[in-house]
Amino acid sequence: MNLNNMEEKRKINLKSLVHEGRISYAKDYLQNAKLVLNNQFRFQHAYDMEPSPEIYQLNSWLKSPNGDPEWLYVLKRQEYLQDLLYSYLQTNEVKYLFEIKTLIFEWLKNNDMQDSIRYKTWRTIDTGIRLLNWSKPLSYLISKEIINSEEITQINDSVKRQAKYLRDNYIEKYDLSNWGVLITTGILTFSAEHPDIISSQIADWALKKLIQELKLQIDETGLQWEQSPLYFIEVFRSSLSVVASFKANGEPVPQDIIVVLKRMLQVCDYLVKPNGQLLQQGDTDSIKIDDLIATAKYLLDGQYYPDVYYDFLLISLADNAEVDFASQDLTTKKYYDSVISGNFFFKDTSKKDYWHIYNGNLGSGHGHAASGHIDLVINNEDIFLDPGRYTYVNSHERRNLKSGYSHNVVLVDNSFPTVPLNSWKFSTVVSNQRNEVQHFKKFDSVKCSYIDKKAKYIVTRYYIWIKAHEIMVVVDVVENTGKHLQSDNWIFSPMCKMKEITRSQIKISTEKNEYYLFHSLKKVEFEKQIISDRYNQLQDTFKLIISDKFENNNVSYTVIGKKDVIENVEHVNSVRNGKVDTSDIHNYGLVISLKGKKKITVDIQHQNTIKGNKLYFINNLPFYGNIGVKEGFQ
Repeated sequence: MNLNNMEEKRKINLKSLVHEGRISYAKDYLQNAKLVLNNQFRFQHAYDMEPSPEIYQLNSWLKSPNGDPEWLYVLKRQEYLQDLLYSYLQTNEVKYLFEIKTLIFEWLKNNDMQDSIRYKTWRTIDTGIRLLNWSKPLSYLISKEIINSEEITQINDSVKRQAKYLRDNYIEKYDLSNWGVLITTGILTFSAEHPDIISSQIADWALKKLIQELKLQIDETGLQWEQSPLYFIEVFRSSLSVVASFKANGEPVPQDIIVVLKRMLQVCDYLVKPNGQLLQQGDTDSIKIDDLIATAKYLLDGQYYPDVYYDFLLISLADNAEVDFASQDLTTKKYYDSVISGNFFFKDTSKKDYWHIYNGNLGSGHGHAASGHIDLVINNEDIFLDPGRYTYVNSHERRNLKSGYSHNVVLVDNSFPTVPLNSWKFSTVVSNQRNEVQHFKKFDSVKCSYIDKKAKYIVTRYYIWIKAHEIMVVVDVVENTGKHLQSDNWIFSPMCKMKEITRSQIKISTEKNEYYLFHSLKKVEFEKQIISDRYNQLQDTFKLIISDKFENNNVSYTVIGKKDVIENVEHVNSVRNGKVDTSDIHNYGLVISLKGKKKITVDIQHQNTIKGNKLYFINNLPFYGNIGVKEGFQ
């Protein structure tokens, strides 16, 4: 018998994990709880969907102190109750429990006890989240006799109204939205923690709805359709809350839910860059989620790690739950290809290299105009990135950060086919075409293309990652009848400093390394680019714009690698039938010169050759096929 594969049952112990210092963001919980005791609010939790770094005194439940309605939405979700509960468990000071009581009744007083206000200040998403955030804190208020029977009745009556409001105001579009999941998980988590308050009819409805939502929103590769890792996380975490509360209270978790959540867990690691930060795609902030991944592995796979931090919300809901512990599976793949969603990931944990390429459906209003976009990390240093979201207020900043101007994409005649109309809608949308991905011993390739049906052009991008040398090659093919202008955007991390060496060579300096970027377009410009790591926070970085005029079609390259590895890159004319062939769209070759090593030749045959010899030569090396990479001569 292999003892390593034996499963054993253990109980999750919340208090032990708290006192052993195994809860993530513990310092933040304690600091925020102190602010809340003084009626001051700063919404800066990692999992706050719309954080606000400024501290505001709470003077009104109906007016935002910063003019952004999202501040009020976050206030009414009451996630800060988790700060107070954690602080109580850490210090054993009941003042934190009394503050939980005060804030619950403040919400009741200002939003529910008066008929003239009730429902008018509510939103479905905030109500669902609030029910989830009430679930465990209310258990402590009851068990520690902080609230009396009359007060319990008041809260229970409000919970019933809130649950009924959620069911009565649920609309069809929520089936395909994170809103739907946050609505149903709030009902289910509260109902598991406090049985017989929410009617069984509403709870049964919510469970059926949650299963339907997860089946619709999560594709077979585990990604959520909205094309935003942040909202993937919100759906994942709130659904895990149901698993935690069901397990803790002896309720069976439907297998349909477990299957989907395990698919989501499988992709989670690839949404995290080597520095531990969440990939910014669509409306997403750069946050750390290693505690969430560890807790998900704990709840779903029985994998316990004695040296990691756990998510307080989930662990508190799972307190006393029995978990089947299994041996740890440390097997990881470097690649995760989601052809369905148009997302392709590479993550090398030893070298700390990472890239993400996107060419999929726009998703919801949280999606951005980013077809053909790439995020690139080399040796744990951000090179190319997505600049984030900053705000949901309809403004120039909001529309700009959602547009193609703020992504690493190709523009034709200074425009991109997906155009934001306002904060949530688009006036036009690109038509994404076929994506192809291949992984070979020496290189990986991703080919993606999209069409602007109105302007009648097609863009195809070939991404080639040369593994041993950590070189990213991008070959762009733009096809558009007539005379046009091609512009390539490259948005760099604020940590990068750029210097133009020649027209076709740029040096990029970071804290640790220096890189060379080579390109074949003629005009070079540097522009200031806004970037937002977190909602309501803004800083500046730089965007490189390289451009060139063309007629009918254009093939060009951008190559980036370390300065001590890559020496030069040049386009080399093809030879066919013993003669120079300048039809780049049929065969395009470039030679990468390395320092002290053999040259690398890359060949792209974009259009089929239907007349004459189909064999092409680049520096006497023969090529046939869509993509070729070969070592040449020194």
